[in-house]
Amino acid sequence: MTAGEAPAARRTVLEAVVDDLRRIRELGLARLHEAEPVALREVLAARSAAAPAGKTPVPDDGTAGAAAVEEALRRAAGSLDSEQWRTAALATFGLLPGTRELPGRARREHAAAVFGHSAEHFRKEPERLLVRQVAQALLENRAPAPAAGRSAPDGRTAAPARGPLVPARAGRHPVATAFPHGTVTVTLHVTPIELLEGVDALVSSENVYFEMSKTFRRTVSGSLRRAGATKDAGGRIVDDVIARQLGAWSARMGAPAPPVAAGTVAVTQPGELSARGVRRIFHAAVAVPSATGDGYETAPEAVAAAVRRVFELAGAERRSGRVRLRSVALPLLGAGRGGLDARTSAETILGALEAVLAADPDWSVHLVTRNPLSARAVLDALAARRP
Repeated sequence: MTAGEAPAARRTVLEAVVDDLRRIRELGLARLHEAEPVALREVLAARSAAAPAGKTPVPDDGTAGAAAVEEALRRAAGSLDSEQWRTAALATFGLLPGTRELPGRARREHAAAVFGHSAEHFRKEPERLLVRQVAQALLENRAPAPAAGRSAPDGRTAAPARGPLVPARAGRHPVATAFPHGTVTVTLHVTPIELLEGVDALVSSENVYFEMSKTFRRTVSGSLRRAGATKDAGGRIVDDVIARQLGAWSARMGAPAPPVAAGTVAVTQPGELSARGVRRIFHAAVAVPSATGDGYETAPEAVAAAVRRVFELAGAERRSGRVRLRSVALPLLGAGRGGLDARTSAETILGALEAVLAADPDWSVHLVTRNPLSARAVLDALAARRP
């Protein structure tokens, strides 16, 4: 093979391995023998044959066994660039605890949930990109991300590496959380935000145009909009209460069209959510449309500013005597389609709460996500602050 032919040949091997990985994704590791990943096994066999003496040999027939394929997949998935991609890759191939025996559709749902996508959306471009990334990492034999405190290959100390996430169970998780001023119980709810009861104020994540999500979307904004709307006997919306009031707020502030500054917070009534004890909805504008036109970008600084502003406005409401607000539930602002990973959003929120709770420790703080993998990231962030 000449030097000019090598790139084309490499592309051919890559595509063959991608095809193998797609079949493994569909069938799962429990049915690996049915996938017949010929190209992948040939790559692993060749690598093993070239390995120094003392390394584990491959089977005599020259093909890599199921254990070798699984280990190669785990290694490649663990080498991806971010916690989100690593966790999604492990879930996709059934390497995440509790996912090995799941059918392909269920594993896809787990992987999609890492990014806040629906399974149908994830099936298109994100999953194709993920499978290709794993194939490239496998061909390059990349090492998994270094653990915290270990040296990277270039001699630098690696940033703390976060391992794959294990889904958290649904329900309430009160966690004693250490802040500089003292210990506070922060309660995580693994449930849709619109199903919370007895929490005075709910926070909705919005874009900087204060355009709420469509009511059929599973986003926090869309879910609150749908739950707060007045409906007729057939379930059709007759008054889009929360979106209407948010539009009125923008008009009063003179910002019906231009974007507001990231971190701006607007306040509306809860509409039909008042039946669940909700008294106010705080709309945090944190998501900025991406310059590429694909999704959103969120700066952690905008999330922190929004959290501080939420409690500033809630405190003003309480002091005025208009409505007594004591408990506030925050989603993972900026996570999912907003571009932040769940752990970064949680840590940013907790960092902003340090000053909030030091100034007024009477607040009851709740965090909420419907995504069990995101919930595990929150619990890990809370655990890092345990007294």
